[in-house]
Amino acid sequence: MEDAVRAYFNQEGFVEVTTPVMVPHPNLDPNILPVPVSLSDLSGEPQPLWLHTSPELSMKKLVARESGSIYQITPVFRDEEHSQLHRREFSMLEWYQVDAGYEDAIRDIIRVVRAVCRAVTDEEGLTFRGRHYDLADRWEEITMAEAFDRYAGVGSLSHDDLAGALEDLGYKVSPGSTTEDLFYHVYVDAVEPSLGVERPTIVKDYPSFLGTMARSREDDPDLLERFEVYIAGLELANGYTELNDAVELAGRMEKVLADLTREGAEGLTIDDEFLEAMAELPPCAGVSLGMDRLAMLVLDAQDIAQVVYPYEERTT
Repeated sequence: MEDAVRAYFNQEGFVEVTTPVMVPHPNLDPNILPVPVSLSDLSGEPQPLWLHTSPELSMKKLVARESGSIYQITPVFRDEEHSQLHRREFSMLEWYQVDAGYEDAIRDIIRVVRAVCRAVTDEEGLTFRGRHYDLADRWEEITMAEAFDRYAGVGSLSHDDLAGALEDLGYKVSPGSTTEDLFYHVYVDAVEPSLGVERPTIVKDYPSFLGTMARSREDDPDLLERFEVYIAGLELANGYTELNDAVELAGRMEKVLADLTREGAEGLTIDDEFLEAMAELPPCAGVSLGMDRLAMLVLDAQDIAQVVYPYEERTT
């Protein structure tokens, strides 16, 4: 799999890079918690560090310093429970293409997945949980609003419409629920399980509260140039046109940090060096893809433990 990935990106003119796994400032994401580690500096004082949840900050610093288009395959770590789809440590492919937007990134993700399938199965297709997916066929592209309308009957992503949809699903809506809270409940229960079941699906144009580092659409600031890829109901990849407005990005990151702190997260800080670099970031698009989940799909594995080394007992 990795050979096929490298062959594709090398042919496209990308440069493979390696960035540190331990970082002083983790990604700030409202739904992802990093794993802390502690080392001693040269004076013997504890030095708090984090295992990166993604190489995003480090890689975008390189792009800002004129690295050109880059990619890497790296282990990443997230503080979450093991399940059939999750491990605290897993392999991620991440890339950044200069002078590109999210539509270019969508083109690349399709080509990468096809290339991996050809390398493993000798065809541009895979069979997962009894259903065959022909990756050579046109992949479905729908907006997030269309996905909510189709699978949850939600006319818009407004607070009132989401609250109504959640009540229809049998939940009681708390008076303090935010639009984000309602969105995630409906998404997880009614929308996400249906994505990519019939054929590979790309969901794009996310609402503005769902992407700290994604650029807003010029024609509609309430939407982000962001997408996710689903095959057989599994989220495989996430990508977006990168926000390179350092001032706006700082405001977004400060909000996320405040929300995480309010929810009890400790020790998280904003990477000021990253924000300084973002003032020099050229137009680009970035994508992260879970290599272990791709292996699950290609090998028809029912549990992510079956594709990691050493082999772990299946999750019950």
